[in-house]
Amino acid sequence: MKMKKRIAASVIALSLLAPSTALGAYQAEVTYGVNFRWAPSTDGGIHRMLNKGEPVQVIEQVNNYWLKVKTQEGMVGYISADDKYTKYVSSAVTSPASSGTITSSVNFRSAPRVANNQIGLIRKGTVVQVLEVTNSYWVKINHNGTVGYISSNYISHSGAPSQPSTGSGSTSSAKADAIIATAQSLSGKVTYSYGVRNPSRWIFDCSSFTQYVYGQHGVSMKWGTRYQQHEGSAVSKSNLKRGDLVFFDTNSNGSINHVGIYMGGGQFIHNKPSSNGVAIDTLNSGYWQDKYVKARRVL
Repeated sequence: MKMKKRIAASVIALSLLAPSTALGAYQAEVTYGVNFRWAPSTDGGIHRMLNKGEPVQVIEQVNNYWLKVKTQEGMVGYISADDKYTKYVSSAVTSPASSGTITSSVNFRSAPRVANNQIGLIRKGTVVQVLEVTNSYWVKINHNGTVGYISSNYISHSGAPSQPSTGSGSTSSAKADAIIATAQSLSGKVTYSYGVRNPSRWIFDCSSFTQYVYGQHGVSMKWGTRYQQHEGSAVSKSNLKRGDLVFFDTNSNGSINHVGIYMGGGQFIHNKPSSNGVAIDTLNSGYWQDKYVKARRVL
């Protein structure tokens, strides 16, 4: 039963990533088996393998490394943009890379977040190729042929290209997308335990989970619903946006004791006790509609 719930949750999570498909979207064929992921990162959870010969619809090229695609069954996710896997050719113009100098020894990571993703250490004085300023906290670089991320506090550079536009028109919207993708990538990995915050073993309660996920994207908050319910600013249920915190009183005693992340479309993602892990539920009907209390905007 738990496995069925997790499969259903992953199907919903992937479908929620899908925008309305644009006319003229490129039809491509997988030329070599490739991992189909929830997020455009090697840290993103793998839904399944796309097999050689399987047709996909390319919705957009996220950057030089990832394609956002839709499968025959209607699921949306991400695959490598390497021409080994499809013959898709982007018409986008790529900004030229610039060089940068490491100002203090820094960890080189496979994704723009602090996690178990260290590639190695880059020494002070090393010159690297700057591919993209991902956000205020991370820079994507090429170091000796390996692409990864370093903290923006440890590099001096100029003229670096900004992060490719996501079409959202808003920094907070782009950050919300990244936060939700991180939460989805932890489905099947995280387990629930009340009063626990143990990232090394992927064990969290609801609020240590939100604290961890937002923290990966530079948004700091205290552990505990009693603190998080006062973060940011109040927002009505009718004005919810992706990335808002949503709060619940599951004991019906007037005290908030559960929190999740709003995904849009009336859905939210949370570390759920009854699922013993990450799940997606609706705010607009059933149990969670009855237990909903309020929301806060922290982005």
